[in-house]
Amino acid sequence: MSDIVVDEIAIPITVHYLEEDQVYQVSCPWLQGCHAWGETLDEAMRAIPGNIRAMIQARRDNGSPLPAELEQVNLQRPFALRLAPV
Repeated sequence: MSDIVVDEIAIPITVHYLEEDQVYQVSCPWLQGCHAWGETLDEAMRAIPGNIRAMIQARRDNGSPLPAELEQVNLQRPFALRLAPV
């Protein structure tokens, strides 16, 4: 029997309820401009991982810098979201 090692990174997120639009906004502070919205918090939370992956891939494709914490992220593996204090 062998051990299975899974790379995991905890990605900080912030959550805001936008009263004017009546939607939840989930953002990744490590990636300026990376947001997801939803009529429910669950909807926004389900959308943000895909948006984070897309932004990391876009920055890699464009040669744009990434935060050090995200430079080696394997986009094929799952990552955990961690609520960051605002």
